Amino acid sequence: MTLSSIIADVRGNERTLTVYDPTNPDDVSELERHFEVQNVEVNEATVPEGPENFVVLQDDGEFLAAADLDTLRRAVTFESGLVEADDFGTTQVPEILKHVDDTTFTAYGKRRMILASREIEERAWRTGGGELHAGFQRLSLFRDQWDLYTRIADRGVHVHAYGLPDWEPPETGWLTVHDEDAAEVRDSWFVVFESGDASDCALLAEEREPNEFAGFWTYDDAVLGDVLGHLRSAYS
Repeated sequence: MTLSSIIADVRGNERTLTVYDPTNPDDVSELERHFEVQNVEVNEATVPEGPENFVVLQDDGEFLAAADLDTLRRAVTFESGLVEADDFGTTQVPEILKHVDDTTFTAYGKRRMILASREIEERAWRTGGGELHAGFQRLSLFRDQWDLYTRIADRGVHVHAYGLPDWEPPETGWLTVHDEDAAEVRDSWFVVFESGDASDCALLAEEREPNEFAGFWTYDDAVLGDVLGHLRSAYS
């Protein structure tokens, strides 16, 4: 088993994102651009009575989440501050993004990967406890996230950081460093949170082109087990 083979085995389920009575067509276009590389179909609808500019996510007709259109648009266009965040107490991931799970994607750029990572990092911060496994490709990239991960660790989360050994992190009790000179570590971006409850989730992708990633994120226990099982076996 490899990280690449796990990605190949995961298949996404198509979901539907319905935008009700949008007042600005450009907002819908922004959502379409964001979700076009995922198995999420975006469409529009009208209701006789009710609020304008709201969005509903469904899975085969089953309600998953709803959000204000502007809030979701700001998040997916990186206006909400999630990409630059270093304090989760001042940011919030829209609930809809938390329900686009078991989803495969292609052609994610670096900023979208950061946004997806923030969802899992925030979940670890809010839950507290457990383990957060993060692959930075190179440990020098972990240095740029040090303050953020310190805040996560302050909540009782133990962090495992993976990457090529081009920087030596400070020794601390909340951190286990896996300085691995391995091809799949260099080429993969992953964030996996395990706490033993419904908060568990994972993002795993591989870099197919410079700063362009393909992979998935999931809340499925079996897939999480495969990812963590491989990491623990290969890089104990």
